[in-house]
Amino acid sequence: MPQAEPIPLPLSAWAGHPVFLSTDWLPKALLTGDLIIAGASVLIAYWYHHRFDPIHTLTLGELPLGPYLAAIPVVLVIYAAALAMNHQYQSWRGRTLAELLLQLYSGIGLAAILILALISLANLGSQYSRLTITYAIVLSAVLMTVERYVLRQYETRLRRKGVGTERVLMVGTGAGSEMLIQRLNMFPQYGFQVVGVADDEHATGTTFAGAHVVGTIDELHQLAQDLRIDQVFLAMPAASRPQLLRLIKLCEDQNLQFKIVPDLLDVMSTRVDVNIIDGVPLVGIRHNRLRGLNASIKHLIDIVVAGSALLILSPLLIVLAALIKITSPNGPILFRQERIGMHRRPFTVYKFRTMIPDAEKNTGPVVAQPGDPRATLIGRFLRRTSLDELPQLLNILRGDMSLVGPRPQPTFFDERYSSDVPRYLERQQVRPGLTGWAEVNDLRGAAPIVDRTIYDVYYVENWSLILDLKILLLTGIRIFFQRHAY
Repeated sequence: MPQAEPIPLPLSAWAGHPVFLSTDWLPKALLTGDLIIAGASVLIAYWYHHRFDPIHTLTLGELPLGPYLAAIPVVLVIYAAALAMNHQYQSWRGRTLAELLLQLYSGIGLAAILILALISLANLGSQYSRLTITYAIVLSAVLMTVERYVLRQYETRLRRKGVGTERVLMVGTGAGSEMLIQRLNMFPQYGFQVVGVADDEHATGTTFAGAHVVGTIDELHQLAQDLRIDQVFLAMPAASRPQLLRLIKLCEDQNLQFKIVPDLLDVMSTRVDVNIIDGVPLVGIRHNRLRGLNASIKHLIDIVVAGSALLILSPLLIVLAALIKITSPNGPILFRQERIGMHRRPFTVYKFRTMIPDAEKNTGPVVAQPGDPRATLIGRFLRRTSLDELPQLLNILRGDMSLVGPRPQPTFFDERYSSDVPRYLERQQVRPGLTGWAEVNDLRGAAPIVDRTIYDVYYVENWSLILDLKILLLTGIRIFFQRHAY
């Protein structure tokens, strides 16, 4: 059997884990940190309340510290149980920080309910101040958020070095395989390192999506041993189902962990919705969830949030407008462009101008590229931080857009995409968004429209207020860490 080509990735004797950390260090560190924070929050809240709220002390009298000290062990047990129920002490592999924080806040909310219920049932209201408890809960939420952010950054730094990652062999080079490799390389914090690709159509020693082709599919077993693979990702096209079944049996026989990457076209054409009634499966077709009452609630939230944001951010908007005019006096402050919205209705989108006047006069409509010479000095900053999008709050108030949804495309590109990209038109069943599911997954700028459409269609068919909240939270995080804003 031919030897696999060497690849420039570390192969250490300790399988990617530092000698000073056990393989399950993160859950232990989280649990320890959470217990310390929960206990400290009770004491700090007691001290703050009784030091800075003398009116309360004069009215109700001084509450002794003893009951609060006695309550700390109970608080720790409640916090540990509530957070464990919300999956806080499981592996972070493949999970976003926003997902972790949403589960954290759900766990803290559950802990708060249990603590207040226990005080009420045990008739301990005279010994404990509810305001002190509120302070403790809010403080614990803030400190645990900071704790997870710091640990996430540390974990990401380790995983960029290959520490604590699972070594993955990608089998097959379909569209789904290419997209997954790019995502795993883009987000090392997910904890997977693609050490090679096995494929029959690409010669050994070449590269595919930035990963080295290390052998053929028939060499899977030997490659898994030579490269010390932790998992095999099977990304075979739909036409290779018999071969896929053979590889699954091989992985099972050799005790290799594996996952199946669905073919990209299969993903885009899958609209199956399965319900079960008393054990009987009913198969239907998923539809747009943003209709009727759901659409009305979402639109109402859009109007309230956009109007409030415009009032709060008005000083910032004035400063940015002045900077644009001072640094580029020959052009307008706002950039206007026709785009296609819900139900294919055209509308004018507003953005702060970030490029020289008449930037598309010689090139025509083109997507901005890294280091685009047409961008102004202040424009580069605005695009990098996404502040150029803020005038679209006006579009939201006018009903053209929503806070969250598929990003609207210019008319020129929309006409091309609508005929070339499968399921592209389904994006236009809802209002386009200021941000969206594709954007928070770093699919923006010059990212392929096919990839973005997959995420947009998923959003349309799986919408919920929780998903919107998750996207907005991720948007705030992505402002500082996005790679494709230019």
